[in-house]
Amino acid sequence: MPPAIPTPLRYLRALLLIMAVLLGLNTYGRLGVVWTYGASDGTSTLVGVALLAIVGCTFLLACVGAFFLLGAPAKRHWWLTLALPLLTIANIAVAFAVIPADHVGIGLVLDAYLCNGLLTLVLVILLLKRSVRVYFGIRRPATTAKAA
Repeated sequence: MPPAIPTPLRYLRALLLIMAVLLGLNTYGRLGVVWTYGASDGTSTLVGVALLAIVGCTFLLACVGAFFLLGAPAKRHWWLTLALPLLTIANIAVAFAVIPADHVGIGLVLDAYLCNGLLTLVLVILLLKRSVRVYFGIRRPATTAKAA
């Protein structure tokens, strides 16, 4: 029988599903802005749409995959989920690079920093909780005793 799932891990898995839904909506909205107004200077609209779609859908699928991976206690699953902030950085960077500066409004800023940034920070905090690390077998290295 597998060990009981700690409460922070339950919250973490729920957060991953919420992030996936928000990422789907955010990606759809960003694609609409680029299709309507075009991409930033030096980037064709088709390339901009492709970049937004690839990065947004990859992040969305990574969140859904992490939800399922965190259901089984394996060290590899914990480490893979800890890599999600890298996708957050890529998602924010592509959004600000592709969407024209004239159309970067309060919605995009709140989306990037509040939804992506803050939720990812909460994800990392929940992932680093002691009960979650113990569930996945991640232990602190033993401290060496100082000689007197």
